[in-house]
Amino acid sequence: MSGLRERQKQERRALIAGAALAEFKSNGFAATTVENIANAAGVSPPTVVNYFGSKQGVLLALLQEPDHRSIEESSLRVRDFTNPVDALCDLEMTVTGNQVKSIPASLWREIIPIWLNGDAPEVFRAWNDAVVAGAQVLLKHFCANGVLRKDLDVELVARMINDWANIAFVRLAAQDEPDMAAHGEYMRKVFTVLCEGIAR
Repeated sequence: MSGLRERQKQERRALIAGAALAEFKSNGFAATTVENIANAAGVSPPTVVNYFGSKQGVLLALLQEPDHRSIEESSLRVRDFTNPVDALCDLEMTVTGNQVKSIPASLWREIIPIWLNGDAPEVFRAWNDAVVAGAQVLLKHFCANGVLRKDLDVELVARMINDWANIAFVRLAAQDEPDMAAHGEYMRKVFTVLCEGIAR
């Protein structure tokens, strides 16, 4: 019985998140209310709050889901790489590709100023922390295999990687048609310079 209940909760959560994304696309993030999301999902506003806490909580879930999927995919492939640049490019391009597919550029252009102004710090901190954790897994793997320095401050380098990727993502999301190839070339150059500096 608990398995059925859990599946129903997950389905309702997905329903609410999907309705919220449709509302954000149609009306913009700022103009969308919890009531709009509830109406679109066919649930009550308290149900939305119960599942997500707030409109910002729904946004966090929409941002995190592609990242969690990307980090999982990339961490499964880490042993396929002998070069940390290739592994970092794989992680970054997987995360970025999934984000661009999940959330349209028009919505990113509204979300990014909120992010840069620090108006929803808990949302973007949690979103960034997931990517930092994924980068740490890759860095630790290459440190353990003697490719990167053993004394590497893995957390600091992972946060640097996330910061550079964020800056590049802002530029990418500002484009009506994101140029993923140019983004990938730029990030490869960044990761090459970084990895040359922290190589064993």
